Amino acid sequence: MATSTKHEHSALRLKNDGNALFAECKFREAVACYTEGLLLTEGGEGEDLDLRAVLLSNRSGAYYEMGDYEKSSEDGRACCALLMEIEGKKFATAHEAGDAIVPPTLPPLHWKNLWRIARSLHFSGSSNPGEIHFVLNFLESESEEGNAFSAKASEMRGHLMYYQNIINNDDGATPGAKFEPSPIRASLQDPYYEYYNFGHDVSTSLLVHPKIDAQSIHLKDLTDDELSSLAVLFGGVGDGRHVFATLLDAHYQYTSLPSHQQEKFNIHITMNDISAQLLAKDILVFVLAHEMGRLASDCNQAMKESEPFFLGVVIMYMTLGHAMPSAVYAKMVERIKFFFTESSHNDFLKRFPWMQLSKHTWEGITHRMKAWIDPKGYYSPELPSVKRKLDSLRPSDNSTEGLMGDLAMMGAGGGVISDMQSRLDRAKEENKRVKLEMIEKIKGGEISPALADVAKRQLGEDAPEQDVRDFLSETLSNIPDDDLVTPPALGEIYVSNYDKLFYEMTKALAICASSPAEELNEDLALLVDKPILNKTATKAISQYKPKLLKSWVTNPVQIDPLHFNFMKGRIDQDETNHLSDWPAMFLNADTTKFFISPPVNQSNCQDHDKIRDANSLCKNVIRYYWNVGKVISNLSGKISIEIALGSIISLGTNSDDRNDLPTKYHRISLSNIPDYTGMLSVFCTIAPLLAPRSESITPSLRSNCLLNTGIWKSYDDYIFSTVSLSYQEAEDIFRLRVADEEANVFNTFTTWERRDTDGKDLAMTHQKLRLWIHSLYLSIILPPDRCPDSMLREERASTVDLFLLTLSACVRDLGIPSHVVSSAIEEILSNDTLISKATLSNDSPASISSRDNMTKKKYNISAFKSELSNQVAIFLQNKLLGFQLLDTSVLPCASSSRYSLKLREISPKYDLHWGNKFGGRSSSVSLGFMLSIPGGKKKFDISSGASDGNTNPMMSFLMAGMDGMADMKTRSSKLRKALLGSGSFVGHVFSCMQWDLSTQTASFVMCDDMFNKYRNYSFTLIRTDGWFQIPHGEARLGDAIHIG
Repeated sequence: MATSTKHEHSALRLKNDGNALFAECKFREAVACYTEGLLLTEGGEGEDLDLRAVLLSNRSGAYYEMGDYEKSSEDGRACCALLMEIEGKKFATAHEAGDAIVPPTLPPLHWKNLWRIARSLHFSGSSNPGEIHFVLNFLESESEEGNAFSAKASEMRGHLMYYQNIINNDDGATPGAKFEPSPIRASLQDPYYEYYNFGHDVSTSLLVHPKIDAQSIHLKDLTDDELSSLAVLFGGVGDGRHVFATLLDAHYQYTSLPSHQQEKFNIHITMNDISAQLLAKDILVFVLAHEMGRLASDCNQAMKESEPFFLGVVIMYMTLGHAMPSAVYAKMVERIKFFFTESSHNDFLKRFPWMQLSKHTWEGITHRMKAWIDPKGYYSPELPSVKRKLDSLRPSDNSTEGLMGDLAMMGAGGGVISDMQSRLDRAKEENKRVKLEMIEKIKGGEISPALADVAKRQLGEDAPEQDVRDFLSETLSNIPDDDLVTPPALGEIYVSNYDKLFYEMTKALAICASSPAEELNEDLALLVDKPILNKTATKAISQYKPKLLKSWVTNPVQIDPLHFNFMKGRIDQDETNHLSDWPAMFLNADTTKFFISPPVNQSNCQDHDKIRDANSLCKNVIRYYWNVGKVISNLSGKISIEIALGSIISLGTNSDDRNDLPTKYHRISLSNIPDYTGMLSVFCTIAPLLAPRSESITPSLRSNCLLNTGIWKSYDDYIFSTVSLSYQEAEDIFRLRVADEEANVFNTFTTWERRDTDGKDLAMTHQKLRLWIHSLYLSIILPPDRCPDSMLREERASTVDLFLLTLSACVRDLGIPSHVVSSAIEEILSNDTLISKATLSNDSPASISSRDNMTKKKYNISAFKSELSNQVAIFLQNKLLGFQLLDTSVLPCASSSRYSLKLREISPKYDLHWGNKFGGRSSSVSLGFMLSIPGGKKKFDISSGASDGNTNPMMSFLMAGMDGMADMKTRSSKLRKALLGSGSFVGHVFSCMQWDLSTQTASFVMCDDMFNKYRNYSFTLIRTDGWFQIPHGEARLGDAIHIG
């Protein structure tokens, strides 16, 4: 008896300890206490049974709060069974004692657990609805004292019927339009994407961490399973430089593996981009490089034999040149026809089994290639002449005055400009010091080979040493102190003097003066074989230039027909200099160390004449792509390269397109994507593509924040901008962590990796989770005013769809309990006013603030509820919602349809006047639409104080070390204030839509009963950066056409 009492006291203490932990939201630890108490009460009688029932109930509650609904319902059932057993024993005891017979009464704890069982089954997405209805029947039929859940059970049954009706019709099919979420707001210039011909960063292998070697992937350290399933993903692949570096690295490591590991090795590379033009260029480069590697056993053979040499020349001109010799263009067209446009998708895959691409991607890239073959049929107006295109190549203005002017045009305020001016003044003084030191060294006879080449290009090969010294000293003296004096760049090593002279005189790229391809020699007949003296080369090029302008062909690969037609043939100034930029980006030491045949330089050759003779842009492009092609040949059967056209957000969701290709990756690299979309879309749609952690690999995602880096003071502010969390809080929610030494907003790339979270509770309490959900929702529906004319500004591209995708991912993939998310959403849906401690940011750029000691505020959200209820219903219809709702009373009941609405009187032209008047950055992802009460007269046009638009880019490194751009141009928005003040009386705002400027058509998915409810409402396009209506002809929602 004493032992039983001792156990009872210990179990009671454990129950109390568990309750204290439960109150602190330490549910996992609470479960441990309750479990230990249950072990002590096992087999007990009397009061032990009562305590055991309480422990089971409490553990059921803890499991419920953890989101482990299966274990919660198991403990709930056990508790109910035990309580019935206890009541049965009490009844039997009373009967034996001859007491008055009273039917057993089940205690409140019994009904409480039944109600929790019903909710657990619902939130778990139980495939056995019969059990839920059985529990609800019991709750409804037994209206005993203490059963306060009968009414709730009846309400829940109605909501379950909603689920059954809206998700499945009679034949079990999903009703409504085929739906793909729109996580990112539309742009006014969709579908005319910005098109980049050349990247902005040095090529790096995705297997290598630039600073922390322990986080690099070393093939020799991998297990057999890891070796056989390595997968990497590049999003926003651009010109493919990082893909090439990764391939070269993989081959370099592969050659050092023992034979048994080589047998296991396989790597899959996915190259994704939204631009068909870029992917068409990349896949053509891969095919031509593969042919080079197949035809030439070594690099010297590729330089000496006609076909591989010619293919390398084609790659050089199509990727770097703005114009190309007619023979090169003819060769490119011949290869395109043979491999692509006159081949079938299936034939291509058979010919190149290491390539993978869907039918959709094949059609997209071959359509672009047809434009390259027949420009007149696809470019309107016609492609520019060679002269006009080459004339657009101009050097950038690197002066301090030019930079300050650019900053002002981009919208930077006075404080930013003053800070930048101070930094540049300091740099100017440092440049002056370095320049004087270099002049002194030159006068003393210390002249680098690269500087000697610069002088001899101007003075001739036989120029006396003293003339060389005088020339260099005078040249350096004349360089303004604004210009940075640096050691000789790779462009001084890997391109020839002849390359530079030809480029200076023609703005075009030169081929080696003599070539093994006869067709090229015919094109170069007027050029000397080996230009020795400057005068001789100058004369030859001058004689050749008229032929160049007449017979060369404008390179269509560098001109996206969609963008060109959209711009009505306008050509922007191009400041890229491939003679310096390509070697610096592609031939850096971290990449060339992986080469089978490395470039010739001082590290592997001491003979300066051999170095100079071996290097020209043409030769090094051939050398580079021969290495790439040879690696592909050597890794035959070991590599798979997938080309994927479309949004990275939808990657892997269409199994019909991707067959058995990987859907999880060990490395992901995103280029510029967070610039335009923010990190929220990365965390909830792309990070889930990371593979689970394995023995030797911690999967990681590398993202950059290039263009707008300088506007935030800290990485916390940058993450908070779209995620509404600090980056440390984001680590906890999204189960990732910054893998770099520190999170720095001025890093070009930041690496995030999987966290080991097994056995750990969420760092956030449920109360804080709900607060975050409220904050996130407010930040998405009501982004702050931002000047639409400023190039430097934060983008707020998130939509309600992304909000729901984020919460679904949190429940489905990250372990956040469904009922917590559900209650927060129901709170938003059920009230026109949200009362919360959540903060709404009214300033831009975002600045994170502490949520501690915040008071509750009231937010009128009635203008935005219709869209949320519409999108929740559509997500439910399409089985995309990752959590269950208990209250469906405010959701539309009908199935959904896709609609399109063609608007009138929006100029299809993109010109500066139109762009400035209605928002200079028409490429901004900020579109939505508003449905206004019929007869409403009030218009919310763009402020008359809008500044002129600007198109000048800004590199992030210019902003490094500054205090952010808190004084950027902003404006006060009447529309935003009106919506916050009067809500739905102003209108109903929607963020999820697609827009096509070419047809001036908006398209969207809407539940049919909501469409009918608002069919007479006015439809107006709005932009949520400056919060204004875009002028167009009058339209009603009912004018939209049902398209599916």
